[in-house]
Amino acid sequence: MDKTNPLLGISLMLAAMAVNSSKDGIAKLLAPSYSPLTILFIQFVTTSLILAPIVIKKNGVRRLIPDKLLPQALRSSFIAFGLGLFYWAINFINIADATAMVFVAPLIVTALSPAILGEPIGLRRTISVIIGFIGVLIILRPTMDGDRTGYFIALGAGIFLAAYYIANRKLANEAPILASTFYTSFLGAIILSPLLLIFWNAPGISDFWILFGFTTLATLGQIFIIGAFSFVAANIIAPFVYTQIIWATMIGYILFDAFPDKWGWVGIAIVIATGVYIAIREINLKKG
Repeated sequence: MDKTNPLLGISLMLAAMAVNSSKDGIAKLLAPSYSPLTILFIQFVTTSLILAPIVIKKNGVRRLIPDKLLPQALRSSFIAFGLGLFYWAINFINIADATAMVFVAPLIVTALSPAILGEPIGLRRTISVIIGFIGVLIILRPTMDGDRTGYFIALGAGIFLAAYYIANRKLANEAPILASTFYTSFLGAIILSPLLLIFWNAPGISDFWILFGFTTLATLGQIFIIGAFSFVAANIIAPFVYTQIIWATMIGYILFDAFPDKWGWVGIAIVIATGVYIAIREINLKKG
């Protein structure tokens, strides 16, 4: 499909961020009864079952098996551990703070681009990355009172997601978007399977509807993101990913009466500002 409708692509990305934040809110509601790995495994399996027939129809049965299994499995392991740590983190901290910590991922990708991707970042983006990490430290406040466990877990999630983004760039031309998304979920479910012997919580009948809502939102989020990339170039919609913090704050306040404190907002603002700057800077460089 041609990337000819930027407005539709941006709208789909905005919808994806709202849906994903709602899904994260349900994950936090499920946290007292289900382990993060149980929640994530259910998400991966559901997404795989929905995407498989779509991939078959669009790309053929052959596309259900990746050409480069080990690199695809490594990428899936990055997203599995990243999301698993995120779902664990929201057991301890509110969704907005956890989301803000995960936004360290683009900063890490930019910082590592010269060494791993061979992409020079220049002085301005280097300064932006440094400022962004200062924002992360403000959110963490490791030397101040209070339990910061959840923040460090969310930071770990951001690191794994950065590895996932780098792997995405490396594998960008290996398979169609739908097939790549299927590989991520399907292989992720396989990778998690051995751990479920320890961390599995069997879903109860009473939780059917909330689990159904969670899996529906998780799948819709993936579909919206895929749709966004189908209608507009990735570098154009990158800044709009940061609207997720707005939705995460709203969901956290509505469901849990949780709101970031003033220093949290300072750190969040710095991380978002630097992330958006880096995204816009990349767009301008590619135009040049």
